Order: sequence, then structure tokens, then C-alpha cells
Amino acid sequence: MKVSDSDGRVGLPCPVADLAARRWDAVVVGGGHNGLTAAAYLARAGRVVLVLERRDQLGGACTVDRPFADSRYLISPCAYLVGLLHPLVVEELDLRRHGYRVHAVDPHLWCPFDDGSAMALWDDDSASAAAVGELSPGDVEGFLRYQGLFARIRRALRRPDRDTWLGRAPDRAELEELLGQDPEAIDVLFHASIAEVVEGHVGDQRLRAALHGQGIIGTWAGPRDPGTAAVHAMHSMGTVEGRGGAWGYVNGGMGQVSFAVADAAAEAGAVVASGVEVAAILPGEGVVLGGGDLIRAAAVVSNADPRRTVALCRSEVPADFSARVDGWRMQGPVVKLNCGLTSLPRFTAATRHGPSPYRGMVTITGSIDETQRGYEDSRNGEPAPVWCELYFPTAYDSSVAPPGRHVMSVFAQYAPYHLGRGTWEERREEIGDAVLARISRFAPDVADVIEHRQVLGPPDIEATVGLSGGHIFQGECLPDQMWDRRFSPRTPVPGLYLCGAATHPGGSVIAANGRNAAMAVLADLASGLLRPVDSGLAS
Repeated sequence: MKVSDSDGRVGLPCPVADLAARRWDAVVVGGGHNGLTAAAYLARAGRVVLVLERRDQLGGACTVDRPFADSRYLISPCAYLVGLLHPLVVEELDLRRHGYRVHAVDPHLWCPFDDGSAMALWDDDSASAAAVGELSPGDVEGFLRYQGLFARIRRALRRPDRDTWLGRAPDRAELEELLGQDPEAIDVLFHASIAEVVEGHVGDQRLRAALHGQGIIGTWAGPRDPGTAAVHAMHSMGTVEGRGGAWGYVNGGMGQVSFAVADAAAEAGAVVASGVEVAAILPGEGVVLGGGDLIRAAAVVSNADPRRTVALCRSEVPADFSARVDGWRMQGPVVKLNCGLTSLPRFTAATRHGPSPYRGMVTITGSIDETQRGYEDSRNGEPAPVWCELYFPTAYDSSVAPPGRHVMSVFAQYAPYHLGRGTWEERREEIGDAVLARISRFAPDVADVIEHRQVLGPPDIEATVGLSGGHIFQGECLPDQMWDRRFSPRTPVPGLYLCGAATHPGGSVIAANGRNAAMAVLADLASGLLRPVDSGLAS
């Protein structure tokens, strides 16, 4: 049976006593997509590997859920889109054969404006230039330079002969060399705010409004804050079905990525279990389960975030590493709204002959300064969902909703983990209403077409998925927490490895993190740095 047949609820494949009796080269703590990827590569290399997921369902933040009374609604609760999944992982693990299928979203952005106009941007630059020309003819050249800047960075850093996302994380000197000492690209990668980059290329305020949000996604920073241009750079570095910088919907929901990887891991010989809690990590020995059983393994690969990983360790963790983990910034600023719809909302700026907003990612926004004020309000504990991105997967994939119904998911900022007034439990629905009020400026009937909704704030994401601070990327992806400043798969604790989104190359559904961790473990096993653990029992 395929993992997707049970929505990732694979359960326990055999009694815990049998797992404890076996010899394992590696045990993976957490069955998110990166942990499953690490397991798949380890198993493909002939290593004996076990994945233990605390929840009853695999996938972590990249999963599917059926949260509504009508279980035919299939929701991707946290990760909505795929754009950065490494093509090499797709090919090497043969994910398409295991059910992975993606619909490229095009136009990739549709944005309505307060004056009643709207604009779409496409994967094809000439089509986007034509749309910009209709809105602001004088900005076409600057817009194309803007697009070219981020494409230039992608081409320089994702080269076949030196893909910076694989293996060793590059330091600044190497990145500058790969960028050809290009001062503009270097500034984007290390210093610039998204506001100054956008404003330096285009003058129309509507165009500036449409573009700036791509530099704040998942980030507790404002568009005028240094480093936010690098957030857009990161999100522009992927390839979907051969399209550079594109994004897409996974058929059947985002969990199908994790489920396809899990099937690939199982096919290679990995043992995957869900509903099994790891109570402690004993580096060099293995892990202790919630019931007290010891699972012996030479390597422990943690898909949990660094804070949770360190908290699980029973052996001494070096003080400098512990301090680094304590200082890692990972408070999420995002509220997510998942909705079942009786029909699609009507956007007043949409025209009969124009592009369909539902086929794109819909950006709901005001000016750059309004977004900056929203961020500053959130720093004072006040939710301010002034910027939203809306997704309508049923425009491409009818399988995720009942016949005639639709799914809408909303990614909104800013909504701080710690509220200045009240609690998330008390204010969750009020904050959800504020998100819908923002959208209703451009789609007045949006609340009327919702028959089911789910509101997830940072504490809900933390409680459900296990991400400390509710940060979807296991920590900010600003320049001081990226590249060689992100965590390495190898930790200073012997036998302990990290494979989650806090490691290089960063957050999102990438899977290169898991691949990188597996390669580190395999190298250390081959070199004798790790010695297989003898349980004393027959395997």
C-alpha cells in the first residue's frame, strides 16, 4: 500500500521490542520531508535506517489534512506550494514514479489595486513586460532589469558544476566569486532591503506594492529592513518542471511530496513508523522512546529544529553550540487561513478577458510603507495582517475538494507569536476575521462563500507540527542566518546530525537538507568516524 493511501498514517510496522532488537546504522527523529529524504538516501546506500515520527502522520509541515466535517476537503495546512524542491532529489528518488506530480502556477502573481485595476505577472518575462507596459509603460525596462537581477543570482549559484545548495555551504568569499564580484547581486544577497531594490527599479506605486511582498515571506522583518531582498533571492532560486523561479501546486496536496519520498525510502529498505515519540537522544547510542525502550544506532539524524533537538539530548552539549541554538531567531510571524468554499470569491478588479486570478497566486497588499507599519505594529504585539497571499489549488486540481467546491488558503503577515493583548486561544477567530476583512477590500463576498475555515497562528503551528516558535522555516532566512551561517548537518555532538530546515540551504520544501545530511552520515560511516552500534541481538 502506498503511503498516500492513508494520508501518511503508516503506524508502527512491528512491535517496538522488535525495533529495539535490531542494529541500526541511523535513526531519523521526525518524519518530515527532510527526515524522510535523509532516510531514503541512507537506505539506497545500503544502510539500515529507521524513521520515528511523533505524530500519527508523516510529513511534518509538508503534509495534508482533512480538518473539516466534510472530509473530501484535502488541505495543505502549512506548506502550500512547491518551488524549491531540488530536481536532483526528484530524479534520484524517482518521485514521479511514486506519485509526485506538479501543476506550474502561471500567472505566478495576480494583484488587484485600490484604483480598481489589477496586474498579472507570468513565468514568461515578455508576457510580464507586456502586463507592466499596460500599467506603467515607463517601468518596463526597470522591471526587466529587476527580473534579470534575481535570475542572474539563480544562474550563478545553482550552476551544475557548483550547486551551492548541495554539500558544503559556501562562505561569503565563495559566493562573491560565484557572483563574478557583481556588486548589485552581492548587495541583494547580504545587505539590501526588498524596498530599496524594488524602488530602485520601478517607479509606479502599484507595481512597487505588487513586488515588495516577495521579500518578506515567512520573515519577521519589514520590507524596509536590511536583508529582506535576500529572502526574495532565495525564493527565486528554484526550478519547477524546467521553469526557473516558478512555483506550482502538487497534485493531491503538498503531503504528496512527503508521501512519495516515504515510499521511495521504504522501497529502498528504510523502516518508517508514525505515532512513536522519541523522549531522549543519546548521542553515540541511539534514542529512548516514550515507553522507555532504547533504539540503538550509530547516528541520530534529527529532523526536529535545533532547539527541540538540543532539549532532547541527554549527553552534554558544547556550550558554544547551545548558545548558538538559544540565539537562533525562530519566532513565526504568519497566520494561515485554510478555507473550504461553496464557490470562488469574486474579485472586483478581474475582467472577463483578463487573466483568471484563481490561476495565479493572489497578492493582497497596500503600499510598502503600509506593510512596514504592519510589521512595526506586530513587534509591539499587535496582529496586523496587511499583506496576504491567496492560493486556489482547485483551479488546477479538483481532487482536493468535493465536486463543485473549492479550496482557498491564505498566508498572511504579520501575526506575532506573542500577542500584546489576550492570547491566541482568545483571539484566533478575531485575527482570522481581520485577514478576511483585508481580502474583502478586493473580493467583497469572500466571507459569504466560506463554509469551513481553519485559522492557524504561530502557536498552533508549533503545537501541531512541532516547530519551535511556529516558524515555518525553522528560523529566519535573513542573511545572518543563511549560507555558512545556517546550521551544518554535522553537529559538535558526536553521532548527532541535523537535517531540518534550519540547516543549509534553508527553509521551504527543498529536500536538499535531508540529502546533505545523509551524505554527511554516509561519509562518516565510511571513514570510520561513526562505528555501527552492536545491540547484542541478532538483526
